[in-house]
Amino acid sequence: TTEELIYCLSDLLRYNLKQDNQLHTIGAEINNIEKYLYIQKIRFRNRLEYKIEVPEELKSYKIPNMVIQPIVENALIHGIAPKRDGGKINIYAEKYKEEIIISIIDNGNGFPEDVLLAIQQKKSKNDSGLGFRNTDNRLKQYYGEQYGLKIVKSDYTGSTVTITIPTQPIAR
Repeated sequence: TTEELIYCLSDLLRYNLKQDNQLHTIGAEINNIEKYLYIQKIRFRNRLEYKIEVPEELKSYKIPNMVIQPIVENALIHGIAPKRDGGKINIYAEKYKEEIIISIIDNGNGFPEDVLLAIQQKKSKNDSGLGFRNTDNRLKQYYGEQYGLKIVKSDYTGSTVTITIPTQPIAR
């Protein structure tokens, strides 16, 4: 287990150091998420369950680097970790018309009220929601205003955040 953790951690660090403006495949992003969640599963033991369902045909589509990971990390840190019994994170991807929608669903505590408000108002006095807004802005800058992150649900039963990107690259 220690050897596998070291390999996962080194791969995760190597991938995260590739912070560039190039697009990566959804498959590469998911591979990175699997390593991150594997490490967290060892840490949280039976307090964390996860499931990733991304159809093979969607894995070759391109997405900006490190877009999915911050949403999964927020779900874990703010939704699952505070719960005594832990929880579950599900990641699904689907193609709908000319869009790809990646859903990150958790059964945690939901977004804190102040963070949710800060994200919705696109402003904050502190860092509440900053990572969410930065990720959303990156997606909007690359693909256009109609794309990006959306909080579909957030309450005491958990959160659902979607990432929407076009199936065709946008000419920039």
